[in-house]
Amino acid sequence: MSSLIDSLAGLGVLASATVAAIISFALLRRSVASKEPATLRRVIPSPRQSLLPNLTPAQASTLAYPPDLFPGARDVETHYGTMRVYEWGSADGMKVLLIHGDTTPAPMFAPIAESLTKKGCRVMIIASSPLSWTGTSSSGFSIIGFSLGGGISMSFAAHYPYLINSIILLAPAGILRYVPDEYENFFFRRSSWVPSRYLRKLVGKLLGVDVANRPNALRDADNEDTGPEVPQKKQQFGKQTLDIPAVVQWQFDYHQGFCHSFVDTIAYGPIMHQQSDWQKACNVINGNAPIDPLNKSGSKLRNSKFLVILGDSDGVVAGEHVSEDLKTMLGGSQHVEFRTVPGDHEFPVTSSDDVIKHISDFWNI
Repeated sequence: MSSLIDSLAGLGVLASATVAAIISFALLRRSVASKEPATLRRVIPSPRQSLLPNLTPAQASTLAYPPDLFPGARDVETHYGTMRVYEWGSADGMKVLLIHGDTTPAPMFAPIAESLTKKGCRVMIIASSPLSWTGTSSSGFSIIGFSLGGGISMSFAAHYPYLINSIILLAPAGILRYVPDEYENFFFRRSSWVPSRYLRKLVGKLLGVDVANRPNALRDADNEDTGPEVPQKKQQFGKQTLDIPAVVQWQFDYHQGFCHSFVDTIAYGPIMHQQSDWQKACNVINGNAPIDPLNKSGSKLRNSKFLVILGDSDGVVAGEHVSEDLKTMLGGSQHVEFRTVPGDHEFPVTSSDDVIKHISDFWNI
C-alpha cells in the first residue's frame, strides 16, 4: 500500500498545498488542544464500558478474551487509565510478575503462569496486589518480561533493583539495533496527523488481522488468515481454550484505543535506545554498582545472574545482537545465561513447553 504522502506527492503543486494544509491543521489542532481544560481530555472507553455491560455473564464467558480468564481478576485505576490485573497462586510462594509485550496481551502467559502456580509460585500479570510485593515486609519479587515487557523490566530494575530478586527476559526489546521495516512507517511517528480509519488499516496490516471484520461479540473468532507476528496455536487453560490469534483479533476489534496505544508504543516506548538503563541494571547484576545508602542490605539481584530466552527464527529481536550487547554491558557472560528455543517472536506461545523447562531449571523449581 503506497503511503498517503506518496499519493499526494504525485499531484505536484496540489500535493504541496495539501501537505501544508494537513501540517497546519495538525499544528492548529495541537495548539487548541493544549489550551483545553484538563477535564476535557478525551477518554477512550474500553470494552469494560463499551461491550461488557451489554453481555450476560454466560455471553461474556464465550469471548475470545473473557474478563475472568485467569483467577484473581480485578481492575486497578491508575492516572493513565484502568488496568486489568490477575493474581493467583500460593500466598507464601515465590512472587513472579509477568509483563507482556505490545501486541499479544495477558493470555499469552497462560501456560507459563499455570506451570509456575503448580510449582508453588504466586504470579501476577501487570500490577497491584493485596499482598506486600514492595513494602518493608516484602521479600521482593522476580520478573518475567516478554518483548516490550523485557525492556520495561530492565528499566524498572535499573531504578528499583532492591525490589527484584531475579529477572528472566523472553525476546526482550529495549536495546534493539533496528526494528522491522513495517515499524518504521512515517505515520507511526506522527499518528496525530492521521485519520483513525487509515491508522487502523496500517496497524491491522502490520498485525495480520482482518481489518474489514465486523465486530460481533459472540462470533466464532477462529481466524486462520493471520500475519507472521500472530502465533498460530491454541492453548488450554483449565476449561478455557485460548485461541491467541482470536484474542489479538478481538483486541483489535473491541479496544478502541488499541491502535493508538500500539503506535505510540512503537514511537515512544522502551523498544530501542535504552542502553543507559540496561547498563545501570547490568552494573547491579555484575556487582559493579555502588550500594544504595538507603538500602544498605542491597538486593538479591546484586552480583547475580539472569536468564535470556530467544527464538531461533525471531524476525523482531535478533538474538545474536542481544547476546553480544549484554555480554559487553556485563563485562562477560558469567552473569547471564542464554537459551534458544524453536520459533519466531511468538515462541512463548508456540514453544511454551521449552520456555517453561528453561524457567524451571534456572529457578530450580
